Amino acid sequence: MVSGGREKDIAMIKIEGLTIIFDTFKIVDLDIQIEEGEFHFLLGPTGSGKTLILESIMGLRRPRKGIIWVGEREVQGLPPERRGVSYVPQDLALFPHLKVKENILYGIQARKLEMKTFEEYVHTLVEVMKVGHLLERYPANLSGGEKKRVALLRALAPKPKLLLLDEPLTGLDPSIKIEIQQLLKTLHQSFHPTILCVTHDFEDVYLLGDRISIFTDGKIEQVGKRDDIFLRPKSKKVAQFLGLKNLFRSNILMADHPSRRWVLSVNGLNFSVPMDGPLDQMEVGKGVDLFIRPEEVMIIREGKPIKESLKRNIFEGEILDILDRGRYQSISFQTREGKIPFEIHIPNYAFRNLDLWNGKKVKIALRDESLWVMK
Repeated sequence: MVSGGREKDIAMIKIEGLTIIFDTFKIVDLDIQIEEGEFHFLLGPTGSGKTLILESIMGLRRPRKGIIWVGEREVQGLPPERRGVSYVPQDLALFPHLKVKENILYGIQARKLEMKTFEEYVHTLVEVMKVGHLLERYPANLSGGEKKRVALLRALAPKPKLLLLDEPLTGLDPSIKIEIQQLLKTLHQSFHPTILCVTHDFEDVYLLGDRISIFTDGKIEQVGKRDDIFLRPKSKKVAQFLGLKNLFRSNILMADHPSRRWVLSVNGLNFSVPMDGPLDQMEVGKGVDLFIRPEEVMIIREGKPIKESLKRNIFEGEILDILDRGRYQSISFQTREGKIPFEIHIPNYAFRNLDLWNGKKVKIALRDESLWVMK
């Protein structure tokens, strides 16, 4: 990309070396890249400075340094209205003195765009958003969910190259939240806007995100698709931030090269894990972090045959507690050898067939897919 060249109608966003220092927040040399039509989430804890990044992209805050590309243009020196970016802040910032229709058209008018070329598009947006009956109302007469719809519509109306969303589902009742989640999904599938959304809500990310950037302590820790992040965390730090259970420090006990497997030891309890990637990435005697996915742990039913692939990791132990999580049962389990505590997630339909109770002695089996090793 060359600054000053002809701007194409693309929406690939690239941020290089963005540095922001504000009060106690310090973000240094941040790099983000978002592909055209992507729904990208910046996921980080509350109060980590995510909003500062959006404000810098939008042009509401001047960073110390860094380059921001929108399409083929460097925009860090341009005023907000010339960046081709729309922003929906947490407080929505609807104009209270303007009716819904006037709020929706404001961005088109402020950028001095030809209204006629947007009429059909805006009409389609109004239908998709289901706000046609609200056009003559003022924001004060709207519910929280209706205000979210109008704010999204206003941001999308001028066809921005990039849509920035700041915690778009915070503060909504559960039923309204589900409705807005579905609305965002429909909007993205129908109109394919490029979206950068900051949030601390894992559920929003899991349901809507094409790609995710994990942002903690002022830097990007990991970037990837949903399964890359939630099933294959890059580090213990990422896994802990995601609230993942069953994280253990282990030592590499031995290498079984013929079967291409490592043997890991946690408090004397041995786990067999497949060798993924180049063999020289791990060495016998080194310490690694082991993540065991709670939903992938199997409780073996007595008298049932066990698949050969599961026999590598079978452990005896005791059920310590059973907690009903609504959609699944959370089982606290402790191995007999090593006294290793596990959390196991069992779907309700499977739980009903297992006849489990506190204190019951059971065997568990671990699939290869349930084991993930982090250096």
